[in-house]
Amino acid sequence: MNRLLFLLVFLVAIVEARPINDGNKLFAAGDYEGALAKYQKARESEPASPLLFYNIGTCYYQMGKWDEAKAELETALRMPDSSLASKAAYNLANTLFRKGESQSEPSERIASWRESIAYLKKAIDLNPDFEKAKRNVEIVQRKLKEELDKQKEQKKEDQNQDQKQPELSERAKEILARALQLSKEEQYAQAKTMLEQLLAEDETAAQLAPYIQRIDDIIEIKAGRKPKAKIDTENVDNDLEVI
Repeated sequence: MNRLLFLLVFLVAIVEARPINDGNKLFAAGDYEGALAKYQKARESEPASPLLFYNIGTCYYQMGKWDEAKAELETALRMPDSSLASKAAYNLANTLFRKGESQSEPSERIASWRESIAYLKKAIDLNPDFEKAKRNVEIVQRKLKEELDKQKEQKKEDQNQDQKQPELSERAKEILARALQLSKEEQYAQAKTMLEQLLAEDETAAQLAPYIQRIDDIIEIKAGRKPKAKIDTENVDNDLEVI
Protein backbone atom coordinates (compact mmCIF):
# COMPACT_ATOMS: atom_id res chain seq x y z
CA MET A 1 0.00 0.00 0.00
CA ASN A 2 1.50 3.30 -1.08
CA ARG A 3 1.52 5.84 1.69
CA LEU A 4 0.30 9.21 0.55
CA LEU A 5 1.94 12.23 2.13
CA PHE A 6 0.23 15.36 3.37
CA LEU A 7 0.27 17.85 0.49
CA LEU A 8 2.47 20.84 1.22
CA VAL A 9 1.29 23.90 -0.67
CA PHE A 10 4.26 25.79 -2.05
CA LEU A 11 3.85 29.53 -2.13
CA VAL A 12 4.54 30.03 -5.83
CA ALA A 13 3.87 33.75 -5.78
CA ILE A 14 6.64 34.37 -3.27
CA VAL A 15 8.92 31.40 -3.89
CA GLU A 16 11.98 33.63 -3.59
CA ALA A 17 11.19 34.37 0.07
CA ARG A 18 13.97 32.47 1.83
CA PRO A 19 12.17 31.39 5.03
CA ILE A 20 9.39 29.78 2.97
CA ASN A 21 11.72 28.23 0.44
CA ASP A 22 13.93 26.84 3.20
CA GLY A 23 10.86 25.61 5.05
CA ASN A 24 9.72 23.67 2.00
CA LYS A 25 13.12 21.98 1.75
CA LEU A 26 13.12 21.06 5.43
CA PHE A 27 9.59 19.72 5.20
CA ALA A 28 10.50 17.55 2.21
CA ALA A 29 13.44 16.20 4.23
CA GLY A 30 11.15 15.28 7.14
CA ASP A 31 12.41 18.03 9.46
CA TYR A 32 8.98 19.30 10.46
CA GLU A 33 10.15 21.30 13.46
CA GLY A 34 12.73 23.07 11.30
CA ALA A 35 10.16 23.73 8.59
CA LEU A 36 7.72 25.06 11.18
CA ALA A 37 10.31 27.56 12.41
CA LYS A 38 10.88 28.82 8.85
CA TYR A 39 7.15 29.20 8.17
CA GLN A 40 6.64 31.04 11.45
CA LYS A 41 9.47 33.36 10.48
CA ALA A 42 7.75 33.98 7.12
CA ARG A 43 4.53 34.76 8.99
CA GLU A 44 6.16 37.85 10.47
CA SER A 45 5.89 39.54 7.07
CA GLU A 46 2.76 37.63 5.89
CA PRO A 47 0.62 37.34 9.05
CA ALA A 48 -2.66 36.81 7.17
CA SER A 49 -1.41 34.41 4.49
CA PRO A 50 -3.83 31.45 4.34
CA LEU A 51 -1.14 29.39 2.60
CA LEU A 52 1.14 29.85 5.60
CA PHE A 53 -1.68 28.74 7.88
CA TYR A 54 -1.96 25.68 5.64
CA ASN A 55 1.75 24.84 5.74
CA ILE A 56 2.05 25.48 9.48
CA GLY A 57 -1.01 23.31 10.09
CA THR A 58 0.62 20.63 7.95
CA CYS A 59 3.75 20.71 10.10
CA TYR A 60 1.73 20.43 13.29
CA TYR A 61 -0.12 17.46 11.80
CA GLN A 62 3.13 15.68 11.05
CA MET A 63 4.25 16.37 14.60
CA GLY A 64 1.06 14.86 16.03
CA LYS A 65 -0.13 18.16 17.49
CA TRP A 66 -3.77 17.80 16.51
CA ASP A 67 -5.22 20.86 18.29
CA GLU A 68 -2.59 23.18 16.85
CA ALA A 69 -3.03 21.69 13.38
CA LYS A 70 -6.81 22.09 13.64
CA ALA A 71 -6.55 25.78 14.55
CA GLU A 72 -4.21 26.54 11.64
CA LEU A 73 -6.12 24.54 9.04
CA GLU A 74 -9.45 26.08 10.03
CA THR A 75 -7.97 29.45 9.10
CA ALA A 76 -6.50 28.00 5.90
CA LEU A 77 -10.06 27.19 4.76
CA ARG A 78 -10.48 30.89 3.99
CA MET A 79 -8.25 30.53 0.92
CA PRO A 80 -10.07 32.05 -2.09
CA ASP A 81 -8.87 29.27 -4.39
CA SER A 82 -11.54 26.55 -4.05
CA SER A 83 -9.08 23.81 -5.01
CA LEU A 84 -6.70 24.76 -2.21
CA ALA A 85 -9.59 25.31 0.21
CA SER A 86 -10.79 21.80 -0.62
CA LYS A 87 -7.39 20.38 0.29
CA ALA A 88 -7.42 22.38 3.53
CA ALA A 89 -10.82 20.89 4.40
CA TYR A 90 -9.53 17.42 3.57
CA ASN A 91 -6.42 17.82 5.71
CA LEU A 92 -8.50 19.26 8.54
CA ALA A 93 -10.79 16.23 8.33
CA ASN A 94 -7.80 13.91 8.62
CA THR A 95 -6.49 15.89 11.58
CA LEU A 96 -9.83 15.43 13.33
CA PHE A 97 -9.82 11.73 12.53
CA ARG A 98 -6.38 11.28 14.07
CA LYS A 99 -7.39 13.39 17.05
CA GLY A 100 -10.40 11.14 17.52
CA GLU A 101 -8.17 8.06 17.44
CA SER A 102 -6.10 9.54 20.28
CA GLN A 103 -9.11 10.16 22.55
CA SER A 104 -9.70 7.78 25.44
CA GLU A 105 -13.35 8.79 25.89
CA PRO A 106 -15.75 7.23 23.35
CA SER A 107 -17.89 10.38 23.28
CA GLU A 108 -14.86 12.45 22.25
CA ARG A 109 -13.92 9.96 19.51
CA ILE A 110 -17.45 10.07 18.16
CA ALA A 111 -17.55 13.89 18.19
CA SER A 112 -14.19 14.18 16.39
CA TRP A 113 -15.14 11.61 13.74
CA ARG A 114 -18.48 13.29 13.08
CA GLU A 115 -16.68 16.59 12.59
CA SER A 116 -14.18 14.84 10.33
CA ILE A 117 -16.99 13.58 8.10
CA ALA A 118 -18.46 17.08 7.88
CA TYR A 119 -15.15 18.52 6.64
CA LEU A 120 -14.69 15.68 4.15
CA LYS A 121 -18.10 16.51 2.71
CA LYS A 122 -17.08 20.17 2.55
CA ALA A 123 -13.95 19.16 0.64
CA ILE A 124 -16.14 17.28 -1.85
CA ASP A 125 -18.53 20.24 -2.17
CA LEU A 126 -15.56 22.42 -3.11
CA ASN A 127 -14.12 19.80 -5.44
CA PRO A 128 -16.68 17.21 -6.65
CA ASP A 129 -13.88 15.16 -8.25
CA PHE A 130 -11.95 14.73 -4.99
CA GLU A 131 -11.84 10.92 -5.00
CA LYS A 132 -9.63 10.55 -1.91
CA ALA A 133 -12.11 12.60 0.09
CA LYS A 134 -14.95 10.38 -1.13
CA ARG A 135 -13.03 7.27 -0.11
CA ASN A 136 -12.26 8.69 3.32
CA VAL A 137 -15.89 9.60 3.95
CA GLU A 138 -16.70 5.90 3.66
CA ILE A 139 -13.79 4.92 5.91
CA VAL A 140 -14.61 7.40 8.68
CA GLN A 141 -18.32 6.54 8.49
CA ARG A 142 -17.46 2.88 8.99
CA LYS A 143 -15.22 3.68 11.94
CA LEU A 144 -17.93 5.88 13.41
CA LYS A 145 -20.56 3.17 12.97
CA GLU A 146 -18.26 0.64 14.62
CA GLU A 147 -17.78 2.96 17.60
CA LEU A 148 -21.50 3.73 17.88
CA ASP A 149 -22.33 0.01 17.70
CA LYS A 150 -19.75 -0.65 20.40
CA GLN A 151 -21.26 1.99 22.67
CA LYS A 152 -24.77 0.68 22.02
CA GLU A 153 -23.64 -2.81 22.92
CA GLN A 154 -21.88 -1.56 26.05
CA LYS A 155 -24.98 0.34 27.14
CA LYS A 156 -27.07 -2.78 26.66
CA GLU A 157 -24.60 -4.82 28.69
CA ASP A 158 -24.63 -2.21 31.45
CA GLN A 159 -28.42 -2.27 31.53
CA ASN A 160 -28.38 -6.05 31.74
CA GLN A 161 -25.89 -5.88 34.59
CA ASP A 162 -28.13 -3.43 36.42
CA GLN A 163 -30.95 -5.94 36.34
CA LYS A 164 -31.01 -8.22 39.35
CA GLN A 165 -29.40 -11.54 38.51
CA PRO A 166 -29.75 -14.74 40.48
CA GLU A 167 -26.83 -15.53 42.72
CA LEU A 168 -24.47 -18.15 41.33
CA SER A 169 -25.06 -21.59 42.70
CA GLU A 170 -22.31 -23.11 44.83
CA ARG A 171 -21.46 -25.47 41.97
CA ALA A 172 -21.27 -22.56 39.51
CA LYS A 173 -18.95 -20.68 41.87
CA GLU A 174 -16.66 -23.68 42.16
CA ILE A 175 -16.52 -24.25 38.40
CA LEU A 176 -15.93 -20.54 37.73
CA ALA A 177 -13.02 -20.54 40.18
CA ARG A 178 -11.60 -23.62 38.48
CA ALA A 179 -12.02 -22.09 35.01
CA LEU A 180 -10.26 -18.89 36.10
CA GLN A 181 -7.39 -20.95 37.48
CA LEU A 182 -7.13 -22.88 34.21
CA SER A 183 -7.05 -19.59 32.34
CA LYS A 184 -4.14 -18.40 34.49
CA GLU A 185 -2.40 -21.63 33.54
CA GLU A 186 -3.20 -20.85 29.87
CA GLN A 187 -5.41 -23.92 29.55
CA TYR A 188 -8.02 -21.82 27.77
CA ALA A 189 -9.76 -24.52 25.75
CA GLN A 190 -10.44 -26.61 28.86
CA ALA A 191 -11.69 -23.54 30.75
CA LYS A 192 -14.01 -22.61 27.90
CA THR A 193 -15.47 -26.14 27.64
CA MET A 194 -16.03 -26.26 31.39
CA LEU A 195 -17.93 -22.94 31.39
CA GLU A 196 -19.99 -23.81 28.31
CA GLN A 197 -21.12 -27.05 29.93
CA LEU A 198 -21.98 -25.17 33.12
CA LEU A 199 -24.01 -22.65 31.11
CA ALA A 200 -26.06 -25.44 29.57
CA GLU A 201 -26.79 -27.10 32.91
CA ASP A 202 -27.12 -24.28 35.45
CA GLU A 203 -29.49 -21.34 34.86
CA THR A 204 -27.67 -19.20 37.46
CA ALA A 205 -24.57 -19.32 35.22
CA ALA A 206 -26.05 -17.21 32.39
CA GLN A 207 -24.15 -14.19 33.69
CA LEU A 208 -20.86 -15.96 32.94
CA ALA A 209 -21.28 -15.69 29.15
CA PRO A 210 -18.83 -12.72 28.93
CA TYR A 211 -16.13 -14.91 30.51
CA ILE A 212 -16.56 -17.43 27.72
CA GLN A 213 -16.34 -14.70 25.08
CA ARG A 214 -13.14 -13.31 26.57
CA ILE A 215 -11.57 -16.76 26.72
CA ASP A 216 -12.63 -17.39 23.13
CA ASP A 217 -10.99 -14.11 22.05
CA ILE A 218 -7.76 -15.16 23.77
CA ILE A 219 -7.85 -18.53 21.99
CA GLU A 220 -8.28 -16.75 18.64
CA ILE A 221 -5.39 -14.38 19.34
CA LYS A 222 -3.14 -17.22 20.50
CA ALA A 223 -3.92 -19.02 17.25
CA GLY A 224 -2.80 -15.97 15.29
CA ARG A 225 -6.31 -14.95 14.32
CA LYS A 226 -8.12 -11.71 15.07
CA PRO A 227 -11.44 -11.81 16.94
CA LYS A 228 -14.37 -11.40 14.55
CA ALA A 229 -14.82 -7.78 13.47
CA LYS A 230 -18.11 -6.08 14.20
CA ILE A 231 -18.39 -4.69 10.67
CA ASP A 232 -17.34 -5.95 7.27
CA THR A 233 -14.35 -3.90 6.15
CA GLU A 234 -13.50 -5.98 3.09
CA ASN A 235 -11.93 -3.92 0.32
CA VAL A 236 -11.74 -0.88 2.58
CA ASP A 237 -8.43 0.67 3.55
CA ASN A 238 -8.82 1.20 7.27
CA ASP A 239 -5.53 3.07 7.52
CA LEU A 240 -6.80 6.53 6.76
CA GLU A 241 -4.26 8.20 4.52
CA VAL A 242 -3.56 11.84 3.86
CA ILE A 243 -2.55 13.64 0.71
